[in-house]
Amino acid sequence: MKALRAGRKTWAIIGIAFAFAIAASLLPDVPYQRWQLLDGTIHARARWIYERVHYDPTPIDVVFIGPSRVGAAVSAPRLSRRLAEAGLPSHVVNFSLPETGRDINATIFDEMLKRKQPKLVVIGVIEKPSRYGHAAFKYIAPAGDLARPPFFGSISYLPDLIYLPYRQMELFTARFMPSALGLSEQFDPRKYPGSAVETTGDVILPDGTVKNGTVPASAAELARGVAKLERGMTAPLLGPALADVEFGDERHYIRHIVAAARAHGVRVAFLALPYYTGPSSLQEDAFYRNSGPVWNAGFLASHAEWYGDYGHLTSTGAGVLTDWLVQPVSAELQGHP
Repeated sequence: MKALRAGRKTWAIIGIAFAFAIAASLLPDVPYQRWQLLDGTIHARARWIYERVHYDPTPIDVVFIGPSRVGAAVSAPRLSRRLAEAGLPSHVVNFSLPETGRDINATIFDEMLKRKQPKLVVIGVIEKPSRYGHAAFKYIAPAGDLARPPFFGSISYLPDLIYLPYRQMELFTARFMPSALGLSEQFDPRKYPGSAVETTGDVILPDGTVKNGTVPASAAELARGVAKLERGMTAPLLGPALADVEFGDERHYIRHIVAAARAHGVRVAFLALPYYTGPSSLQEDAFYRNSGPVWNAGFLASHAEWYGDYGHLTSTGAGVLTDWLVQPVSAELQGHP
């Protein structure tokens, strides 16, 4: 009898906790404050992305999204100047964030489409996609996107969902005490860095430290980085028939971005960026080509002098890559209806 009562109490406690978690998850928030939760981290550019979309009237013609390789490789201001010289739409932004995970790119793209009408989105891709979602997704995604399982077999769904009640309680509190939590409720144009933020330059290493972006990595640094990267690579485990499960984050959210782009008349292209000495081939090449052209910058891989670490270009390398992009980007813009 005592064991039965203890069991009922345990289930009652679990039920109450579950009910509180659901109630907390339903608390309203201020979207702008969500995008500030990453201030002080390597993803701090999320705040600027939101501000560029919602508070800056400057149009967006070309947007780059993807992992840090894209951030280090594409100079939006430089590309903007080159397009302007050619008399083409020239407002370019680089909305990439460090680390892999395609769910964050979809969230950024969806947010942008609320206020802007780009002509071209360029999605940065690498040799092998991640099996996991992005670490920042649970901070800035709308609550509804965290509550709904995105696809069957999502590894990141439960960890992100578990964080949701705490996040919503923090954001709900910030509506009444924004200064206490360091989350601004109102946009301050005096602190806004401007429309054309440069993402190239200093290299942000995987551990978060910053390296001078004009200094190429030494041969030893490159060798260590490449070796570590390749040790962590795992070939597909489930076979082609289950690729949508094993690489669901990549495939589900790429399809989402492409569908949203087409619904808004936005052209789609893919930019393939290799690591130093890495292959120019892509595991998901055929999948990407079903949705748009793949611009493969495999020529970079043999130039040690252009890499600040194993996967990120120096400012010199970024200049080379950005100038190389002028032709394909121009062709897409000229073909835009």
